[in-house]
Amino acid sequence: MTYDAIIIGAGPAGLTAAYELSKSKKNIIVLEKKNQVGGLAETKVFGEYKYDIGPHRFFTKNEEVNKLFLKMLGDDAILVNRKTRILFDGKYFDYPLTPINALFGLGLIESITLGFSYIFARIRSYLKLSKIENFEDWVIDKFGKKLYKNFFKNYTEKVWGIDCKDIGKDWAAQRIKGLSLSTAIWFALFPNSKKRPKTLIDQFYYPKMGAGMLWEKFENYLINKDIEVKKEANVFQIKVDNEIYIVSYKDENGEIHELKSHNILFSNPLLEFIKIFDSNVPEEVIDAANQLNYRNHISVHLTINKKLFDDNWIYIHSPDLDLARIADFSNFSQEMSPEGTFPLTLEYFCYEDDDIWNNNNDEIINYAISELKKIFDDDYEIIHADLTRNRKAYPVIKTGYQEKITTIRNWLIKQNSLSAIGRSGMFKYNNQDHAMATGLYAARKYLGKGDYDPWNVNTDGEYLEEEQL
Repeated sequence: MTYDAIIIGAGPAGLTAAYELSKSKKNIIVLEKKNQVGGLAETKVFGEYKYDIGPHRFFTKNEEVNKLFLKMLGDDAILVNRKTRILFDGKYFDYPLTPINALFGLGLIESITLGFSYIFARIRSYLKLSKIENFEDWVIDKFGKKLYKNFFKNYTEKVWGIDCKDIGKDWAAQRIKGLSLSTAIWFALFPNSKKRPKTLIDQFYYPKMGAGMLWEKFENYLINKDIEVKKEANVFQIKVDNEIYIVSYKDENGEIHELKSHNILFSNPLLEFIKIFDSNVPEEVIDAANQLNYRNHISVHLTINKKLFDDNWIYIHSPDLDLARIADFSNFSQEMSPEGTFPLTLEYFCYEDDDIWNNNNDEIINYAISELKKIFDDDYEIIHADLTRNRKAYPVIKTGYQEKITTIRNWLIKQNSLSAIGRSGMFKYNNQDHAMATGLYAARKYLGKGDYDPWNVNTDGEYLEEEQL
C-alpha cells in the first residue's frame, strides 16, 4: 500500500507529527516497534499498579505545545506540586535548596570553601584563562573545581558511563541545570540572584493516570481520524525505488509487510535508521553513525505498602549506589495505585555489555531491592515487582559528536523527504515538549506551511530557559 507519509515511532514526536498531518487529510500510517505507544513517556500497567518508566514533569515555554497538551488531556491534566531532593554523602538536600538546608547540609566551612572555589573560577573565566574543551572544563569554569568534584562528577559519570572529560561542552551548556545540585546550591546561597532556573519550578502538569495517558489519547484521536497506528511493527529495511521509499516491517506474528511512500518521518534511533536504510548510504555517513552511542535504561518497578518519602523523585548522587533516581508516582497522582500502596520506579543507566543489563530480570530486581534497603529501613512489604528495559534511551553526547551529526544531517537534507524527529531520531537530548515541537515542525515542513525546521528546536541557547524573578 502507498501512503503520503510513513511515521516510524509512536513516541511524543511521532504521534504529534501524525496529529498535525491528520488535519491535512493526508493518508498516513504510524509504525511502532513496541506493543504500547509513548516511547520513553509510556506508562506501564501491571494490574492495579501504574508506573512511568521515569519521572516526567510537563512544563514548556512553547505555548502552542502547552495548549496541545492541555487540549488532549482536558480534565485529566492535573497540577502537581513539585518536591524533589538529592541524596548526597548520606544527606538529603532540598531541590531547590533553602539557604538553611544548604548551610546545615554542607556545613559552614564546606559552604565557604565552595564559595571561594566559585569566585576563583569566575575570576579565571573573566580573565579568559580557562580553556574549555569538554564537560569538566565547562563546569569548573562556571562553578569551580570544588563543586565539580563534590556534586557533578560522580552523578554525571553514573548516568552517562563515561569520563566527564569525554562529554561535550555544548551538552553541558544545554542540560547542566537539570542534572546537578550545584545550581540549586548557588541559588540557595544567593537567593537574590536575578535569574531562577526553569527546572526549579514549583508546579508542573501531569496526566492523572500517568505520562502515557497523554499518548494513549493521541493514539485514540488518530484512530478516530481513520489513521492506523500499527504496534508491534518492527521496521527492518528501507529501500528506494524511483524516489519512492519501500518500508519493510515484521508484525507481531513475524509476517513481512511492505509499505510505500514519498516521505518518511522517523524517531527511531538515528544509528538504527542508518543501518536499515539499504540504498547506497555514503561510507562517511555510515562511519559517522557507527561512532554514535546510546545509553540503555532499566526501570525497576516496585509497589510497597509504606510511604518512604514525599518527593516526586530523588536524585541519588551517592557514589556507593548504582541507583541514579527513584520516583514515587503516588506523589504525582493518587490514581496510580490503590490507596495504601506506593508505586516506585528505580532507574539504572547502563550499556549493552554492562553486567546489570545482561543479568536476568529477577537478579536486577533483587539488586534494586537491596539498594533500596541501603537507603530506607526494612519495615515495608514489597507487593509487586517488575521491570522495563529500554535500549538506546539516551544519546551519549561525547566530545566531537556534533561533526558526526552534521555529516548525517547533511545527507538527510539531500534526501529531501526524510525527516528526523524526537530524541533518538535526532540524537538530541530533547525533553517531551521539545520532541512534540520537532514533530509539529517536521509535519509543517513536509506540508510546506512555512519555514519550519525541527533541528532548530532545543538549541543550546534555547534550552537555558530562565525566568526573571
